[in-house]
Amino acid sequence: MKVPFVKEWGSWVVFVSCCLTAVAAAVPRTSLEPGGDIFIGSGLTIIGLALLINAKNPALSLIRSKGRNTEQLIWLLFFIITGVALLAPFLFSGIKDFMVFFLLLLLYVLLLMTGREHHILAEMNGFALLTLSAPIVYFVMSGELSMKLYAAVLIFFWAGVFKVRLRIRKTHFFRQAMVLYCMAAAAAYLLLNISIMLLLPLLENVVSAVVMREEKLRETGYIELSKSILFILLVAFFWK
Repeated sequence: MKVPFVKEWGSWVVFVSCCLTAVAAAVPRTSLEPGGDIFIGSGLTIIGLALLINAKNPALSLIRSKGRNTEQLIWLLFFIITGVALLAPFLFSGIKDFMVFFLLLLLYVLLLMTGREHHILAEMNGFALLTLSAPIVYFVMSGELSMKLYAAVLIFFWAGVFKVRLRIRKTHFFRQAMVLYCMAAAAAYLLLNISIMLLLPLLENVVSAVVMREEKLRETGYIELSKSILFILLVAFFWK
């Protein structure tokens, strides 16, 4: 029986980056005890979230087969039950605060059921779900739900959606959209009192849209990975 792991490496980069961003933001504000319970809790939380992410493939298979794929149903239940079981002990006290995010999940399922998996709205919704890992891990470590952190990571990683679209379409519209998005991101950061320094990696997006040099998608992936690492480091230094 083949395990239906999600093999969208870009999604895993976003997920891991968001988890590490949460750790970088939470550590300076967390009382670290010798027992290391906070890191154990956050580690189990990250594993639980990863299991829930892997529920996507069996869910898609069930939608396409109209619920007639028993093997995929078993995997779907396994990923959901084990994922929730790992998350529940650490999120129980804040479950009411996180309930609003179920709307994102319902919208994503609706988009999948209507065959719009690759629509830009579905991709942005998917990133909105992936970046939820940041406030969740931050909550487990600090006991606080930081919508400010969620906004910071969501705005930053949404830029990647437009960057990939730009590289695929290479149209004037997406070149303009990329520049305008980066400007809007900077304005949003200032409005939310988030350090504009965190958006330094997005200068590459602007340059890429203006110059529009030839770039293979694999190269784009490596560039986005480098920017994610830089973003984590910037959060460690400038988050407040």
